[in-house]
Amino acid sequence: MLELELIYGATLSHDEDGIIVTFRDLENVFSWGETLEEAIFNAQEALDGVLESMAAQDLDIPLPSAIRDGEVGIPLSADVAAPVMLYILRMQQHKSLAQVAKTLGKSYQAYQRMEKMGSNLTLKSLKHAAAALGATVEIRFKKVV
Repeated sequence: MLELELIYGATLSHDEDGIIVTFRDLENVFSWGETLEEAIFNAQEALDGVLESMAAQDLDIPLPSAIRDGEVGIPLSADVAAPVMLYILRMQQHKSLAQVAKTLGKSYQAYQRMEKMGSNLTLKSLKHAAAALGATVEIRFKKVV
């Protein structure tokens, strides 16, 4: 059973100016913040932007490795994770946008919008698209500490 969860391990390095955040699985993605909260917020924004851009350019998106000791897990924000996950599932199955659209009974353009950030993807549409790709959707809430 495939579980797809987009939480990337990040290393936090302290220096005199603040905290630098780097991702082991994404070499050229990094961020910075003066405080821990700002560093993590900025890291999530950087992660969101890079993965959304990679999907838009049809680039391979590396799946996150297991988080190692000393790393912090940085998840994609939900509005980016959903379309990126659909994109990754489609790429893993070597399916075109048109093939998934046909399975869903939608136009090519309608399904293409589902894989775009900011598409206001509904839970119902997400569940249908996931099912067309052989997956289910699970929703979790995590308490912020």
